[in-house]
Order: sequence, then C-alpha cells, then structure tokens
Amino acid sequence: MELAGIAEAVPVAFVISALYCLLLARVVLKFERAIRWLRVASYLMLALFGVELVLLMTLGSVRSSALIGRGFYVTHLAIFFLAPPALANLLVLRKRAGSSATWYVAAAVCTVFAFLLVLIQYSVSESLYGIE
Repeated sequence: MELAGIAEAVPVAFVISALYCLLLARVVLKFERAIRWLRVASYLMLALFGVELVLLMTLGSVRSSALIGRGFYVTHLAIFFLAPPALANLLVLRKRAGSSATWYVAAAVCTVFAFLLVLIQYSVSESLYGIE
C-alpha cells in the first residue's frame, strides 16, 4: 500500500509543481515586493529543511522528536508541504534578469525534491509511529 502511495505521489507532485511554477512565472514575476518576501521566506524554509535533515541524519527521528518535543512532527509536516514551493520560488524568482529557470525545468526539479521528501516522510512516520 505504501508503494502505491509513493508511486501516486510523483505525478501529483509534478502537476502541482508545474501549476505553481507557471503561476510564479506568469503572475508573481510582475510584483517586485512579493518576489522579495517570497525569496526571504523560501530561504528560511530551506534552511529549516537543512536543519531537519542534519538532525535526522545525526540523531534519527525518535531522538530528534524527543529533543524538540511535540512540535517536531508538526514542523516536519510543514517542511514537507512548504519546501517544494520554496525551492520553486528560488528557481523561478531569481535576482538577475534572464537567469531564472524556466517554469517547466523548475517543476521537474521540484518534483524530484518532492519525491525525496515523500521518502523522508515515510521514514520519519514509520520511525515515530511504527508500521501500520
């Protein structure tokens, strides 16, 4: 059952990532103030993902959860849902004109990133709550 969920997550992630990247490229690129705020929020979100990744690699899921407390899993889920859009923001909304990735390349990169996040999510959930 888990394998079916992982297999179905990839095309869903691609469609959602493509729509979001297209929205960024066609609409958000016209608003300079929004771009600035999205970039800052995206850097913070990906830094939080980096911190979580270091914790998971050094301590593991159970010890990280014990160290941080109940907020660990909530933060983990927020990273799971918000990290791919944050990556898309940084790819599509680059500072230098003409250097931004095209929306479909950004969508493909975000899909691969989302797939990796799904694998991390399954690992964390099984470590914390067991196999159902």
